[in-house]
Amino acid sequence: MTVLIKALSRLNRWQLEIFRYSTMFMVVVIACVIAAGVFFRYVLNDSLSWSEELAKYAMLWMVFLGAPIALRTGGHPNIEILLNLVPRKFSIFVKAFVYGGMLFFCGFLTLKSHDFAWNGRTQVAISVGDLSMYYIFVSIPVGMASMSLVSLQLFLEHVHEVFTSVPQRDDQLQTQYKSILDEF
Repeated sequence: MTVLIKALSRLNRWQLEIFRYSTMFMVVVIACVIAAGVFFRYVLNDSLSWSEELAKYAMLWMVFLGAPIALRTGGHPNIEILLNLVPRKFSIFVKAFVYGGMLFFCGFLTLKSHDFAWNGRTQVAISVGDLSMYYIFVSIPVGMASMSLVSLQLFLEHVHEVFTSVPQRDDQLQTQYKSILDEF
């Protein structure tokens, strides 16, 4: 099991690093597009018809690329007060159960959201140059598939710890992102 956890850890580290830079790129795109829209509307009195729509699509990609990063680093909101009151072994068991449920849910959403994206392939975003909506909607299954992989890793780490009492966690990513967040 530790070999599988290490392989998933390497895969997730690799994909989350790509997602990290892609998310930062989307933030820059959103800022530039919104700034250009404001400049054209209020300085040149000539609104850009595509700026708001493109910013929305970039934000959708940013959310679904950033969600797996937040899951891996523990950035999603959670309530740990009850888990702090119970014994550690039971707490780890509950977390394993929760990550198993997340794995199932994210896997289900991956399949269903790809069907949704595929059905949107005939729709066109006219204001951004006749772009098929598939390229916008595919951000959902990409993010959900990544969250499935991260959930699988977290599930296996916690199951391993339940049965062996030896933590098998990859804390390198969490430490790396925590240091970045602490700077702000």
